[in-house]
Amino acid sequence: MRARAARSCAVIALLAAASAALPAGPGSAAGLALAPDDPKELAKLEKRAAQLSKDYRGELVSLDEAKTAAQRARKDAERLAREFEVARSDVRRIAASTYMTGRLDTTTMVSADDPRAAVRDAAVIEHMSRNNGMRLQSLETLSVQAAQSQRTAKTKVDQVRKEVEDLEGQRARVKKLLAKYKPEAPVAPSSPAGRPDGAGGTKSSIIGNSMTARMRTAMVAIDSKFGPFPAIGCARPGDAQDHGKGQACDFMESTGGQMPSASARAHGDAVAQYVIDNASRLGIKYVIWRQRIYDMRGSGGWRQMEDRGSITQNHYDHVHVSVL
Repeated sequence: MRARAARSCAVIALLAAASAALPAGPGSAAGLALAPDDPKELAKLEKRAAQLSKDYRGELVSLDEAKTAAQRARKDAERLAREFEVARSDVRRIAASTYMTGRLDTTTMVSADDPRAAVRDAAVIEHMSRNNGMRLQSLETLSVQAAQSQRTAKTKVDQVRKEVEDLEGQRARVKKLLAKYKPEAPVAPSSPAGRPDGAGGTKSSIIGNSMTARMRTAMVAIDSKFGPFPAIGCARPGDAQDHGKGQACDFMESTGGQMPSASARAHGDAVAQYVIDNASRLGIKYVIWRQRIYDMRGSGGWRQMEDRGSITQNHYDHVHVSVL
């Protein structure tokens, strides 16, 4: 009986230690959880961003990406916090149930009258230690992931706020810029000049040769100075953004989704800088190159973009140019 009592005490002590070792909720320390007003703040920022897109003639890429990233991070944080609470409740339930019944799940503590009781009890205790240890380790991992996701969400919301405030601070300048460059509709080339792609007066093959007069002027200026490019992609039917409106062209530095060579990358750097230096003369809205964007409507400078998943989507193989 004395040995049996000792084994029972060992089990109870083990469960008490496991329950005490439960990690705190991801938001209970250091104030990591999203505050109740965070979603409301993001909603207000999104409303201001929508107004900016309307006032600044659409496609605020950097702001749109920051907004999307903030929304995704907030949802991830909320999901992980819910998963953590469910997992922690499960561990607590198992510990409480075992304490009350003297059993771990369906494993029964054998009687001391059984000559093999000591061996079996030892095996049960070892199983409980290993099983609860795994549960606690998983719970700790989930807690860390949830906390990290919550930090990311806060960072992304802050980024949206900074983007909105920066753009709002440029209203007077952008208003003058948009007054200078009135909206234009895309038009097809008037003289195909016998080229299969319908292009005339260019060194490079043009894919989607329908664009606004302003985009054509910029495209010809860039191609004349830096061409021929492997290809220049402009109009893209079905695109809801600048390519679909005839206001954008992609100046390819490599093909097949391959990373450009060192010389092609240097060439792309020169193209992007030329566009920035001549933005006012050409009516440039923004340029994207190597996962960075330079928006003429902001306060200036390159800004890092979110990872879109591929060399082409991240603009490593082409310089994207959009006009007003």
